[in-house]
Amino acid sequence: MPEKKYNPLLLVVIYGDIALYGFVSSMRGVTFPLIKNGFGASYYEQGLMTALISFVAVCFCVIPGMFMSRFGLKKTIASGFIVMSLGMASLYLASSFWMAAALLLILQAGFGFFEIGLNGMGVRIFTVRSGLMLNFLHFFFGFGAIGGPRLAGFLINKLGLSWQHVYPIALIPVFILFAVSMIAQFPGKMKNEEAVSNQPEARKTETAPDQISIFRALKEPMVWIFGLIMGFVCSIEACSISWSGLYLQDVFGLDPATTGAAFVSAFFLLYSLSRLFGGFFIEKIGYVKVTIAASFITTILLLASFCLGRPGIYLLPVSGIFIALPYPTILAVSIGVFKEKAQAMSPAIISIAFVLNGLAQFGFGISNRFIGAAWAYRSCVLYGIVLIILSLKLRSMMKNLKTAVAH
Repeated sequence: MPEKKYNPLLLVVIYGDIALYGFVSSMRGVTFPLIKNGFGASYYEQGLMTALISFVAVCFCVIPGMFMSRFGLKKTIASGFIVMSLGMASLYLASSFWMAAALLLILQAGFGFFEIGLNGMGVRIFTVRSGLMLNFLHFFFGFGAIGGPRLAGFLINKLGLSWQHVYPIALIPVFILFAVSMIAQFPGKMKNEEAVSNQPEARKTETAPDQISIFRALKEPMVWIFGLIMGFVCSIEACSISWSGLYLQDVFGLDPATTGAAFVSAFFLLYSLSRLFGGFFIEKIGYVKVTIAASFITTILLLASFCLGRPGIYLLPVSGIFIALPYPTILAVSIGVFKEKAQAMSPAIISIAFVLNGLAQFGFGISNRFIGAAWAYRSCVLYGIVLIILSLKLRSMMKNLKTAVAH
């Protein structure tokens, strides 16, 4: 449960902002195929673009992580709004594929500030029943993501607008939530940090929890296992958003602006419901057990869907129920492992995840170019198998950690 000292408006802000993040980011399920088709880009160029977006996301996990350590949560999230708005408004002017890609990189930089700021706030506030509360928080990401492709599809199919109009129109809710966010009172320094900062210079030998550098955090083995698991989860999730439209179009001849939008919305509907109700099961079953089970079921569902061919299309969105669970659950595990250092460790964990996701996105493009149009999405089965192995490794590491603490 959130600490009582925080104004309820803060909860409106964190839930509303993460819903907005999902709303804007999920539009790519509709806009990316249209950008590719509109400018006649190849699969290689599409894969390179998505990889560049992911690598910019990595940079803007490291940079906002250092920014947040120095300037705090509120300025980090405000920076996210400003950079995101600049990217969204500028996309109207895109006149070539690589110009659109460059402007999408600006948009992704804004997402990076959001990712670090909102997750940092989540691990800071939700210290009790973390699995439930963080899944509930990330439910709002999926809830917002349901509307993104629907709005994009409506503007393109019903109003006859081009994809360039989608992001500027979506600035309306961005400006509203920006204003609300700036009114709210954000958390200040952690008690441990205040205690260190108030000591005489000669006694400042302890590093405050909020001031652990990302490079120091990367020396922790648990940071790496958390980051790798979240990275493979992000890769499967991002592939379902970015490559599903092309899979449906190129393999089955379906329209990405209609069927593709419906697919992404259905995926995120089930994804959101899973996070809304899944937290209760996670608290009862156990965080690591749920991560293993969700990884296994996701992989089986994807494999079955691809083997079934066209009828399997209707089974693919069901994977959203299970792939939704590991990301916030692993963040909850990190709170239990790192305690008051969890906020400082989260940028390192997320950076590892985004590096892996960037490599995966480029790999998806290479798969489509050299193996065939179906193979970007199908390669998620391989990622799922690796995810299962990593989840089992996490269980082993957690057992060893508990044994070490007991002795």
